[in-house]
Amino acid sequence: MRPWQAILLILALLFFSISSGWSPLYKLTYVLLILFVLSWLWARYSLRKLTFHRNNTSGRVQVGETFEERLMLDNNSVLPKLWVQIVDGSTLPGHRAGYVASLGGRKRAMWKARTVCSKRGRFQLGPVTASSGDPFGLFRRHISMTAAHEILVLPQVLPITNFTLFTGGLPGRGRTSQRALQTTTNATTIRDYNAGDALSRIHWRSSAHYNKLMVKEFDLDPSVDAWIILDLHDSVQAGQGEHSTEEYGVTIAATLATYFLRQDLSVGMIVNGQRREFLSLDRGDRQIERVLELLSVVTAGPGPDLKEVLALDALHFGRNTVAVVITPSNSRDWHEGLRHLQRRGVKVAVVGLDAASFDKSPLDENTLALLEGAGIPIARVTCGESLTQALESSHEARYALRRS
Repeated sequence: MRPWQAILLILALLFFSISSGWSPLYKLTYVLLILFVLSWLWARYSLRKLTFHRNNTSGRVQVGETFEERLMLDNNSVLPKLWVQIVDGSTLPGHRAGYVASLGGRKRAMWKARTVCSKRGRFQLGPVTASSGDPFGLFRRHISMTAAHEILVLPQVLPITNFTLFTGGLPGRGRTSQRALQTTTNATTIRDYNAGDALSRIHWRSSAHYNKLMVKEFDLDPSVDAWIILDLHDSVQAGQGEHSTEEYGVTIAATLATYFLRQDLSVGMIVNGQRREFLSLDRGDRQIERVLELLSVVTAGPGPDLKEVLALDALHFGRNTVAVVITPSNSRDWHEGLRHLQRRGVKVAVVGLDAASFDKSPLDENTLALLEGAGIPIARVTCGESLTQALESSHEARYALRRS
């Protein structure tokens, strides 16, 4: 029964009791009026002195990992709570942290919520609201317990031990590069300005971007610059959900970037999805974090196509550079851009996602064979195939390397 219905019932009983003068109707009216007032008071104080806490392991988790949090609801009042419903507004897929508890005075309810993360992205935990009411169901009260906060689900990183396309063929010395105290021709990264740094080492563009002075760091030896170009233009994507070229491409990009960075290479990334995303060259664990953060939120979209990206960003690729293109595109219009990089001395490779296998349709034309003929290593990936095996042991790549 709703409150307005109870009020109408009490008024009706009051009218009939006054008009008839029958004593039992007066008593029934008084009883219902007292119950109505008590129910309102019960609901009014049912959520007083309640505190809620949620303890999770981290604000970040990777696809495939289990996100676990412990949740606690404390009744700090001496009066019991007949029932309290906790409603969690989390957007993390499959995460259910709601609970219904009955708490005695000075008691605590504890429970756990475990979720296997299957989708990358930025999600929110909460807000959490508590609701309760009177035993007769006349009144219900809701209060906010905690505000929402973010959790970032990073893409999966596969534990590959080698990348077949470049086995034994990477330029430069990579691991042997060391930071130089003097200025050299090999500027690799930037850092915060320290007192005594020469003004000539200040990187003005980065200083303007970060709103503080940043200086360039140099290596004694030339090191490998690895660029990963992930093609997320929506016109070439196929499949849905985790079995889509978009998710396969993101996983491959995260895996290769982590692999190169673990080899002490400087890694940069270009993604043409909803918009063009550009991640400058850097190395180390901090770059791994930046790469995974970027890849956790990128989506396919109508940004610049692969041909335009290769034309716009060719200036970033020098002779001591590795460029890996990850694309499901079966078009030929971007091939010339890749050959142009190859003629400039850039070591290029392509991880081709077989879009037809994701849509379960026959392949019209194998245009990647044209790049193989030009000596460009190719690794083909089909839907349902083990990505680790495809990256570590590609027969097509070995054939291309033997010809080059």
